[in-house]
Amino acid sequence: MAVCREDGWAFGPGGGCQGGSGGSFPQIPKVDIGGSCQWAGAMTSRIVESMTRRPSVALPAAGVMTVIPLENLRIHTYEAPETAVYVNSHIIETEKRLVVVDTQLLRPHAEEFRRYAESLDKPIDRVIITHSHPDHWFGCEYFRDAPIHALAEVADGIVGGGEAMIQAYAPIFGDAITGTVTAPEHIIRPGTETIDGVTFAYEKAEGAEAGVNLVIEFPESRVLLAQDLVYNRVHVFLQQKEMGPWLAHLGRYMEKEYDYVLPGHGLPSNKQALADMVGYLEAAGSALAASSDVPTLKQHLVGQYPFYRGDYILDISGRYLYGA
Repeated sequence: MAVCREDGWAFGPGGGCQGGSGGSFPQIPKVDIGGSCQWAGAMTSRIVESMTRRPSVALPAAGVMTVIPLENLRIHTYEAPETAVYVNSHIIETEKRLVVVDTQLLRPHAEEFRRYAESLDKPIDRVIITHSHPDHWFGCEYFRDAPIHALAEVADGIVGGGEAMIQAYAPIFGDAITGTVTAPEHIIRPGTETIDGVTFAYEKAEGAEAGVNLVIEFPESRVLLAQDLVYNRVHVFLQQKEMGPWLAHLGRYMEKEYDYVLPGHGLPSNKQALADMVGYLEAAGSALAASSDVPTLKQHLVGQYPFYRGDYILDISGRYLYGA
């Protein structure tokens, strides 16, 4: 099986890339912009008209879409550009419906992602939010017409802290972020659920990148939707120096067999992404023990992982680690 990207490149479970003449994307109108794509189509007017306006900030509007075609479902992954920390949103396409997982940070990318979902011409059954970091739920305003689901702790975190998150990001991004909290209203409990013939296995991972992370397995398809439990060749947001719980979660998943691993940041991969993440966190633990400031931390981690994208994420981490 190949993972097909809009740029015509593909890679299989082994991780190697090869050129191609086209992906397995739906044939939808698009305009090429700097090698990426924007999809044509009109947003629901009720959603657009309800958005508040703040000072405008110029941002790149196009992300990268990857599609994994499987026997009983297709997985569409939208990776935002650098401005939005390469964050991923996913669409689980079953025979008759769509399940959206996470909704982006910035409005241009959330809108583009919604337009792509509409191009698939199937109803959105629900939106699932995996954790309460704003890059995963700010875009929910574009999905207000669908039920929004999350773990109870995640929903509580958005309800209780969402307004403060918006206020913190508004001076940086202006009207490129939401002005209102669109919180989950439906609670996910760990366990299994069948949606349109596809098994969703929900697990709660605590003490990793966020306080509580939802992880979803698709056992029949050997797919792990790890979200921010895994970053794929992108520097990691670190807000704690203790890596033990995070590494323990990864160790459990490494004992299982997966053909595909879907990270929260960076392109979809295979099981190697789990091993790479373990290596990075072990290196991060050592770097944190030897560092008392962001420049030293970056010297260690960027030095060891020079080909990873987003080293500025370590600067963001420094605010939590060192108050810098």
